[in-house]
Amino acid sequence: TFTEKEPLKFTGIPNFAPAYFSKVILRNPIKRKQLQKGLLQLSEEGVIQVLKPVFGQMDILAAVGKLQFDVTRARLMDEYGVDADYEQADFVASRWIECDNEETLEAFKERRRDSLCTDAWGSLVYLAPSMWMLDHVKKEWPEIRFLTSHEHE
Repeated sequence: TFTEKEPLKFTGIPNFAPAYFSKVILRNPIKRKQLQKGLLQLSEEGVIQVLKPVFGQMDILAAVGKLQFDVTRARLMDEYGVDADYEQADFVASRWIECDNEETLEAFKERRRDSLCTDAWGSLVYLAPSMWMLDHVKKEWPEIRFLTSHEHE
């Protein structure tokens, strides 16, 4: 980048809202540590997004395209010795959540906790089981912004 004294600010590369969701079924539970290490590395590279449920324990893998799951499976096996299967998760859309009113955000989190996750940067993500439900929740919570992309610095 070249400049003649203009102030520059580089932002992070945006993540786009995934459209495909899976849960990892580990064939050998002893490999859990390798799985976590591999998923962390792959999510940092942008191969896959790993979402941690606010209420629940099983991580959800999220991708913009189905091929990303195949790449993840192959790399987990080749680089970390992790043999895993994938089970489709019952979501069709995700949106990052932002709200200027803390009370409204806390009420939303309490009411929708079963559908909330955090991404690798700790940002709140809403997972919708249908497009109808996504539209319904957006109308029900007009103060909340449901974002289709999100930049992390």
